[in-house]
Amino acid sequence: MKIQVIDPLESRRQRLRSIFVVRALRVLERLAPRILQLVARFRDVPQDTGTVGHECNIEVALADGTRFRAEARDSRLIKALDAALKRVLRRIEAARERRMAREGMTALPAPGKA
Repeated sequence: MKIQVIDPLESRRQRLRSIFVVRALRVLERLAPRILQLVARFRDVPQDTGTVGHECNIEVALADGTRFRAEARDSRLIKALDAALKRVLRRIEAARERRMAREGMTALPAPGKA
């Protein structure tokens, strides 16, 4: 898996990379064997209140050739990262469910449920 972190501020790139790797692998651990590339882009954006907010773009490339992208903004960088990771995971799961529905498969019920 290739992991790339893009941030215009060189001084915080290494710290962001370590935070991103830990959080991304925790959220996407079930998909990790199928992920070819994981890219995070961070940038500071102005907010309505005149303060600086943060934007996080996540791009995931899977082994089957599909790509998923999600974006989130927040006043706190970690919150933007977590929101973008959750969004990209939801998009991957939704695409999987649509594919299974098209192919006539159904997901297995959770253990203990009929």
